[in-house]
Amino acid sequence: MTVATWFGIGAVVVALWGITIAVFNRWAQSIGGDQLMNGKPLTPRFVRVIGVFLAVIGTGIAVLAFSGVLPEG
Repeated sequence: MTVATWFGIGAVVVALWGITIAVFNRWAQSIGGDQLMNGKPLTPRFVRVIGVFLAVIGTGIAVLAFSGVLPEG
């Protein structure tokens, strides 16, 4: 297996984790705590945005990796 394939597999894992966070954001918020390091509260909307961001970026990187755009190095 090439480096691009491993990179793509990692991206799929990130995308799946992002979908999990976006769909089950109350659960994700409960395991991650209810506030940021600076004391500001984590809202369900913010947690969902993080999940959607991970899902979109992970999917994009996976498509690039599996379509051959990333080098085979």
